[in-house]
Amino acid sequence: MNTRIWAVSIAIALAQPVLSLAAMYTIDNPADKISNPADKIFNPATQNNNPAINIYNPAGRMDNQNPLSPPTQPFPQPSTAETTTTAKPAGQICEPPQPKPKPTIPEKRYNFKTAKSYVTAAKKAFYLDKYIEFIAITEDALRRINDGTLKVSKKTKQKLNKFNEFGYRLLEKDEE
Repeated sequence: MNTRIWAVSIAIALAQPVLSLAAMYTIDNPADKISNPADKIFNPATQNNNPAINIYNPAGRMDNQNPLSPPTQPFPQPSTAETTTTAKPAGQICEPPQPKPKPTIPEKRYNFKTAKSYVTAAKKAFYLDKYIEFIAITEDALRRINDGTLKVSKKTKQKLNKFNEFGYRLLEKDEE
């Protein structure tokens, strides 16, 4: 019994300073005292009425026509005998052939300083029959010209465009 009394008295003795410290170090939140005036400001975005509801839209009544409007005559339906005689058999319908997609050329980045060096490298690739590299060099040059990182004259740009078109034609002939 004495041990219980001693244990309770020790617990009370140790708990009192802890409770007093907790009361001493309470944190007051200064943000609790701030009043927010934005809660009271009128916000037009919170309006629930939509002014577009009142706009007259005749397409909204496609199924429910106005009873005051004059009746419209239905379109005459063609008879089934006419459609069978005028229709062409499936074999006679000709669709234009789809153009073949250009072959995919991997995008490479070359570090040539001038447009003349691009033209020279493209000519070397052409002489070695490396058409894919020929196209990659011209496309890289044209990409840099369009990005503004390579300055060229109109004549050189036109030459590179012709090289690019010519390279694709050569590549198509080479595949056939």
